[in-house]
Amino acid sequence: MFFHRFVLAGRKALLIVNVLFLVMPVVSGQSPVRPPGVKSTLSQRLTFADAQRMLEGEAEGNIARRPDSYSRTRLRNGQILELFYPMRFNTRASRASKAASVPGYGLLYASETAYNEAQRPRHILEELLPDGQSFVAQVPQLIANLEKRLRVGNSRLDYSRASLRRVDAYLGGYRRAHTTADNDPSLFQEITAYYGEILKREVGGEWRARGENVAQKRVQQVPNVAFKMGVASRELKPWSSVLSVLYDEDQRSLTLTAALTADLAAARR
Repeated sequence: MFFHRFVLAGRKALLIVNVLFLVMPVVSGQSPVRPPGVKSTLSQRLTFADAQRMLEGEAEGNIARRPDSYSRTRLRNGQILELFYPMRFNTRASRASKAASVPGYGLLYASETAYNEAQRPRHILEELLPDGQSFVAQVPQLIANLEKRLRVGNSRLDYSRASLRRVDAYLGGYRRAHTTADNDPSLFQEITAYYGEILKREVGGEWRARGENVAQKRVQQVPNVAFKMGVASRELKPWSSVLSVLYDEDQRSLTLTAALTADLAAARR
């Protein structure tokens, strides 16, 4: 899943990737980039008019500029302002053409350091599950927290498929009330802990924090389930399945129960 910003100029469409990619994790150790829905705290969105007012008396585009399309300016106070111009273009509606427009807006960064930080690659788990090693140590408590969230009372969650369907029922209501842009790191960690614990028991494995390279000198610790298949060592990524269930707009009907079936089938191949 990609969240894109489109800047349209004449007949040519300039595609600018704004922030977040959702891709399935790869096995090679190279990590996926940030998940959808994570809202950046490094920039402030401005209306086009407000951004233009900030540029009064400034040398607009002193960093980068595409006339009537985009500019990036270092303001005298050290802030960085990106300005995306409004665009008008024609679309075809049956046999008639129809005028459409994309409104302009600005993005303001407190400093060049903040701008560069916003542009750097981020692991898909960076905001949702920052430290895989500490997560593994907290799995029992996270599952206890999930039981409180689900109000299971004395019945507790017993790591069965029936209990997973109970979690699915809760998530069904959650997804009806939230979009994939609504992040809840606590919920994500609780679900990942419980789903991963079921996977771990099914394959006779163990939790293992694994470092995944994000960019030069950046490593994200992720909590995988390691197990043996014959003499081969393998790993499952429970967090990947939970990401799909909670945040993949193209898989809104996916359940943890279905994901478990798919993950176990993959583990036994």
